[in-house]
Amino acid sequence: MKLLYKTKNRSTSFLRKSFFSFLIITVIITVLLTTFLTFTYLRTTNALISRYNDKLIAQSNYSITYLDETAKKLGNALYSDKDIIDFLNMKESDERVALLASKVIDKHFLTLKDIDSVYLYNAGLNLFYSSRSGERRSASAFSDQTMAKLLTDKHFVADYRGRPFAASVDEATQSAKVCSYILFEPGATASGLKNAVVVNIRTKALTDSIQAINSSDPVPETSFLVVDASGSILSMALSPEFGHDISEMRALSQKAQELDGTSNQVQKIDGISYLVSSSKSNANNWYIMGVTPFKKIYKDVITASIVSAGIVVAVFIFCAVICLFLARRLNNPIQAMTKIINGEATEKSDSLVSETEEFQVILSVFESMKEQHVQLDKIMRETGYAAKQDFLNALLSESTTYSMGTVRGKLHDLHLDYIVSNQLCMCLFKIDNYSQFMSRNSQKERWALRYAIVNVATEIAESYGNCEIFSCDSDKFVMLMDCDTISQYKVLQDKVERLLREIQSNTLEYLHISLSMAYSTMFQGLEHLPSMYNNMKGSILLKMRYGHGCIITPYLMDEMNTDEFQVSVKKEEQLIEKVLEGDGEEASRIYQSISKLLYQYTYNEILFCIVHLIYRIYSGVLSKMPAIKDNQDLTLQEFLKDIQNAEVGTDIDVLMNAFLQKLCNKVTMLKSSSSSNDLLMQRITDLVEQEYPNAELCLSSIAEKLRLSPNYIGHLFKTAYGQSIAQYIIDLRMQKLDEYMRNTKLSLSTIIEKVGLEKNNYFYTRFKKHFGVSLSEYKLQLGQEIDGD
Repeated sequence: MKLLYKTKNRSTSFLRKSFFSFLIITVIITVLLTTFLTFTYLRTTNALISRYNDKLIAQSNYSITYLDETAKKLGNALYSDKDIIDFLNMKESDERVALLASKVIDKHFLTLKDIDSVYLYNAGLNLFYSSRSGERRSASAFSDQTMAKLLTDKHFVADYRGRPFAASVDEATQSAKVCSYILFEPGATASGLKNAVVVNIRTKALTDSIQAINSSDPVPETSFLVVDASGSILSMALSPEFGHDISEMRALSQKAQELDGTSNQVQKIDGISYLVSSSKSNANNWYIMGVTPFKKIYKDVITASIVSAGIVVAVFIFCAVICLFLARRLNNPIQAMTKIINGEATEKSDSLVSETEEFQVILSVFESMKEQHVQLDKIMRETGYAAKQDFLNALLSESTTYSMGTVRGKLHDLHLDYIVSNQLCMCLFKIDNYSQFMSRNSQKERWALRYAIVNVATEIAESYGNCEIFSCDSDKFVMLMDCDTISQYKVLQDKVERLLREIQSNTLEYLHISLSMAYSTMFQGLEHLPSMYNNMKGSILLKMRYGHGCIITPYLMDEMNTDEFQVSVKKEEQLIEKVLEGDGEEASRIYQSISKLLYQYTYNEILFCIVHLIYRIYSGVLSKMPAIKDNQDLTLQEFLKDIQNAEVGTDIDVLMNAFLQKLCNKVTMLKSSSSSNDLLMQRITDLVEQEYPNAELCLSSIAEKLRLSPNYIGHLFKTAYGQSIAQYIIDLRMQKLDEYMRNTKLSLSTIIEKVGLEKNNYFYTRFKKHFGVSLSEYKLQLGQEIDGD
């Protein structure tokens, strides 16, 4: 009875202790977890806001640098152009020089989408030119008086240090639409004023990229401002609460100048606290701010803390009940397990042996350990493969930091000693049509398929001797084959190609994946692995010529032409001519004659020549038919995007033929619009009738008035009338000359001036060519006296 009493006391003590132990542990874990989650959420939120603002500031600094470089590059390009220099240095107003300068600026605008306009200032003539409006006026009459006053201010010219400043400032919001860069002509002048090029860039470019970031960012409440030293807002990306409050935007711009520009601070604006990340670490000394309301950051934290407190109380009560139940359940099994551990037999009537679920679970652990051991072996094998793959890839890329002795030891541990001592042959597999492979399969499916390729290849290679196959890049695999018993290249070639074709056929049959392959000559030594791998990556590019599913031998590279490929000018002109005729079939045939020769060259040379050829074709067609640009720019961009995924020659041929056909279809469609061409011809003839007294009337001036290409309207006019515009102008002037001489008594010099001609030797030659007689004979026919005039 005494022993029984002690046992009963011990059992009661265990029950009580287990109950309170479970309860205390559960409560502590719950409280710690709640506290940890709250603290982590708070810290993560602060870090998220800081990282987000820092990212925005870094993005803006990049955008500012990009705008600076764009403005300077454009300014340098304009200063290096003869026509721009002629305009800046002309001594008297010349319409032709201004026209040529405007064309140069328009040409640069084709590739610079963020440029708003360019001003040219001729200090000698006090003359401004604006690319935005096309006006050429003096400083007092120029539309942008702010810029005119600055450039005519000697003190400003002397003190200007190249920093941009805000222009077109909205007085209501103090925000600028344009920032201006002034590039003065080097050197000093007596007047103190200098010729200048002014580049006006849209400030919206500063936040275009920021708005793209905000569209998917988890912190949409953050606002962003770029403010110059004068307090003008150059660019902004605001949260909804700032979007309609102009006073807060002004307060933000003023607050930007009070910060040191280097840290994240808590600031109050209009009584509201904000987390402000600011910076002015850029060449222009602009203030960049990222602002997030504190209430937005911590609102969820406070709510989460209150909910967590309620959860703690509920969990405490629930855990008390559960712990009491568990303590009672564990009390009896503990006694039975103690007997088993001590080797004592339990009584047959003991229900723990046959009925207690927990006890049965504990007993089943011994059986499950065997199964876990098997699973552990499997995991170790998979881990071993991953470690092997990483180590071999490190050897190929020369990224390993181990000594040669350590490398040999690791290869020995991986049972790859033959890689160190024996002759090897390296083979490279590449997945064909990898862009389609990426689009058709998810990330997990791609991983599984690559793993399957390695397994299939390894199983086949086992019958060919020692081979190690592993995944390298996302679309490539490397096989190292032991060739120590092979001495002749022919034997190696037969063995390797037989193995590679067997791998190709099995992966295509069972995995529906086509592989292109290349293999090397025999080599020995770990130091040759990286260079051999790089050679293999170059060799596999020969599939451009041989197509998908090919096997590249070591000596096929010798058949490639490594010189530069030149497409003959005649072929280019023929291609352009056929496209302008709308003959897609003939254009494709001419291209095929080029591609047959092109595919004998290297991969890089092929891509370079294709891009160069397509640019030449597009430029040639565009010069003849400017209207083609409206629809074909997108087609050209799609071609340049798709050409990057081209793996074989047929891919390039398909893209080229499709592009040529689209171009031909557009040309045919434009040619079919005859009514618009007739209207254009009528406009040209009417313009010549009105402007023929102007001696400067020519094809270029007509094209400028019509805002069309001279080559384009010249080609259309000659097709419609059978003569050039220049000849048409001469014939009309000669006709008017004849009318004046027959019907008026004006002097010949006056008549010549009225019809836009010049009296020189060439005039007499053209007169005789037009009328068939000399001027003297013509006057005799009219009954006029021949005088000195």
